[in-house]
Amino acid sequence: MKTLISSDATEGHIISKYSFKVLAFGGSPQNTNEKKSVLVHTEDDTVSAKEEVEGSHVQDTVPEKIAESRDDLVESLLKKTDDISSNFIKMQMKLEAAEEEHKIALEAAKKEAYEQGVSDGRSQVLAEQKQVSQEGANQFAKSVQTLEQSANNFENALEGIQNELMHAALDIAHEVILKEISSDSQEIAKILSDNLIKELQSASQVTLKVNPVDHGAISEKVGSMQHVEVVSDSAVSPGGVIAISDAGNIDSEIMKRFAGVKKAALSGE
Repeated sequence: MKTLISSDATEGHIISKYSFKVLAFGGSPQNTNEKKSVLVHTEDDTVSAKEEVEGSHVQDTVPEKIAESRDDLVESLLKKTDDISSNFIKMQMKLEAAEEEHKIALEAAKKEAYEQGVSDGRSQVLAEQKQVSQEGANQFAKSVQTLEQSANNFENALEGIQNELMHAALDIAHEVILKEISSDSQEIAKILSDNLIKELQSASQVTLKVNPVDHGAISEKVGSMQHVEVVSDSAVSPGGVIAISDAGNIDSEIMKRFAGVKKAALSGE
């Protein structure tokens, strides 16, 4: 084989003989097909709602028709209370959403005013900053005015709802008291008698006036107390007790107490 590079030119270098290797032809690369599949599951959710209406009938010592009428009235009042409470919550949520919107609008206006001022040239900064500040102030004043109007509307609506809730609660309490008195006036009279005797423990003589239907139970309750006398008086409502003593007189008739509570509750309207 002919030498192409002279020995003088290879001084300082090591040159080896190169051998060629014959590769087989006809080979074909292996083709791999990859397939990806996506499995999508679709779930159909079926929502079924069942409404169950449960009714309860309470048997009292009063006639059945009167008891059912009172039950219906109490149920109606409770439903009305739930509706009013729901409206109250919705209005409160609307006010909170309005406050959040105004807050976001104010922040956006401030940010826009700042970015606008920075991007302007130095020669226009003072004039444009004044204009932007005025626009921001106007927007702020408008937002504050809108928020104040929303707050006033909310307060007026809230006051109306509170009054309705107060009346509904008092009506429910009145019906519950009447039911309790009609079904168990003697137990109520016993509790009131014990409380009155404790309050008038400094008295040397105490006279308890009770309704005729409660006279027997109260007499048996305080029969061992020599300084306590039980008097039957039809003017006293069932379940009520009036204490007369040398230390003072106390009227503990349930409905009179309820009337006082109702008057105090509604005096702020």
